[in-house]
Amino acid sequence: MSTDPRQERTLGQLVASATQDISTLVRSEIALAKAEVSVQIKKAGAGGGLLAGAAVILFYSVYFIFTTIAEGIQALGLPRWLSFLIVTVLMLLVAALLGLLGVRKMKTVNPKPEKAINEAQETVAAIKAATEHPGTVVPAPRPEWDRKDIPASAHAPTAQPDPSRDA
Repeated sequence: MSTDPRQERTLGQLVASATQDISTLVRSEIALAKAEVSVQIKKAGAGGGLLAGAAVILFYSVYFIFTTIAEGIQALGLPRWLSFLIVTVLMLLVAALLGLLGVRKMKTVNPKPEKAINEAQETVAAIKAATEHPGTVVPAPRPEWDRKDIPASAHAPTAQPDPSRDA
């Protein structure tokens, strides 16, 4: 009585294996979505920082506008009045430039995790195909960020350790 090395697995073993595989897939999809969204959040942060810089400079520019008007009315001495006006115009130009850069940066933000959605759709399609054709063993495609044939530089950025926490 020889034992077949390819013994049939029980229904319980198949269910446990499928549950573990689905759990792994779900964790992988969540990790991909987190990585994709974090990149977009960093873009939004950079755009928001530029807009905040523009707002601060605009705030100080208002002070110079009023100072320029007051000095111009009070002193009627062109050199001081003109110098305040030049500073005001310069600050407004800087604020406009920062605002323009901030708006451009904000337009590049895409909060929709498209890779994760595509991976989830592929997973659903693979599960449907497996349920329609039971007994056929077809390996599920590996997520793009987990494939060995893609160079590490193409993968989603990973969090760097914070050196200040080591102290």
